[in-house]
Amino acid sequence: MRRILIATLLVVITSFVASSQDTVSHSKDRKVEQVLMQLERDWSAAFLRHDTASVARILADEFIGIDGRGIISSKAQEIEEAQAPKPGAPSPPFLILAESVVDMKVRVYGNVGVVNGRVIEKIRIKDRDEEIQYRRTTVWVNRQGRWQCVSFHGSRILEPPR
Repeated sequence: MRRILIATLLVVITSFVASSQDTVSHSKDRKVEQVLMQLERDWSAAFLRHDTASVARILADEFIGIDGRGIISSKAQEIEEAQAPKPGAPSPPFLILAESVVDMKVRVYGNVGVVNGRVIEKIRIKDRDEEIQYRRTTVWVNRQGRWQCVSFHGSRILEPPR
């Protein structure tokens, strides 16, 4: 009888410890999810404000991006694209006027986070304004307590043919 009592007690204690660890792990993952979603919004806002220092901080040196147009870019190219136009320079043929990242889902695998979301952009192509949407996937790596984006891919959401 004593062995059954001890075995039961061990099962209860083990279950409690495992449950506590799951709660701590879930809480930590939830915090990381919030951090990565905020970084997504920060990156978008920094780009629109021409805040190249923030863009440089958010992107890892080995960053590779593929935007919704299929254009591949490096960190240096992203920083260059985020720069404010020079005074008197002609308007670029493609300009992002506003952007919001919505419907984000975050998955965390240790020091790696993957964020999927949808972007709604107001753009100007030549002299015509329009709204486009695309799906995005970003991969983030935590190095020494700091999250940086190492990869980005965007796919334009096209209206189905009518």
